[in-house]
Amino acid sequence: MRVLVTGATGRIGANVVKQLVAAGHHVRAQVRPESDRLEKLRPFDVEACPVDLRDRERLSALVPGADAIIHLGAKLRGPGNYDHLDVNIAPTFTLLEATRTLNPGLRRFVYGSSDVLYPHTGWMPTPILESDKFVRPNSTYAVTKVAGESIVHSYHRQYGIPAVTLNIPMTFAGRELLGERSKEFSPYTADQIAAVERQPPSEARDRCLAELRRHLAEGRPLVVPVCPEGPPWKRHLGDVRDVAAACVLALTAPAAVGQTLVIMSDALDYGVGVPHLARVAGMDYAEVVFPHAMYYWYDMSRTHDLLGYRSAYDSRRILEDAYRHQQGEEIGVVPVGPTTPL
Repeated sequence: MRVLVTGATGRIGANVVKQLVAAGHHVRAQVRPESDRLEKLRPFDVEACPVDLRDRERLSALVPGADAIIHLGAKLRGPGNYDHLDVNIAPTFTLLEATRTLNPGLRRFVYGSSDVLYPHTGWMPTPILESDKFVRPNSTYAVTKVAGESIVHSYHRQYGIPAVTLNIPMTFAGRELLGERSKEFSPYTADQIAAVERQPPSEARDRCLAELRRHLAEGRPLVVPVCPEGPPWKRHLGDVRDVAAACVLALTAPAAVGQTLVIMSDALDYGVGVPHLARVAGMDYAEVVFPHAMYYWYDMSRTHDLLGYRSAYDSRRILEDAYRHQQGEEIGVVPVGPTTPL
């Protein structure tokens, strides 16, 4: 299959390219003309196309000849809201209109949306459902994803373009999970100290900080954050290998056409993953009650049934592989890279 991938040097895009090439597909990789990440694609036999997503004519010219499009190009944050309009909304319309007019036989259009459209924070003891999706998004980025999903579904219903929308979570590539991208997700005590220090002062916050600092001083570099309600933290996120595999699955899953599906790795249960990491790394850990809960997971039944997707990575494997990657081992990911923005 000839697959056009936008955002091909991004965290997810590069790993999608890796999996597509390994499966024998021909990849046309859209990259920013000024990108400093082209080195990430050098190991793969791809057709690199330096095209700005905002260049409607040149972006449209990439569509003819493609059997499928995986549209991942996006800006998570930018200098202003017009960047979200120009990069996150307009190119989606451009690609779909080019498909309608220049390549009506396209076999699949996969759109990378986001779980930013769902509530996923704090204490949520029941699964997050499709019905929980926000109808009034609370950020410009989220607005762009609502718009993108609406455009994609409109072209599917009006013109029959076989589209699949994937709600992608915050995604980590290997060692990124260990504090490189967001200290709030890290199992390292020092990272969690830095994260808790940024919270408003309170008795619970100060008590947690004192405990974390004591455990770190006593030689326990890992921590199991515990919710005030009792259980350890549990958070649904994405291992980049799982997310990339879901994008590839969406190319051929007939029941997924016309659907919007949530993509997650297995929920990261810190009470399971951190003790396993401690054994693997030969480190001690402590359990500490945090001033806030992080306990949420998604109902994945529709994704299982319609996409045929099952996560390959659970709490133990995610943290162990992140640690091995941090130690310089190969775990099968294209890393974001130490010199490029996270």
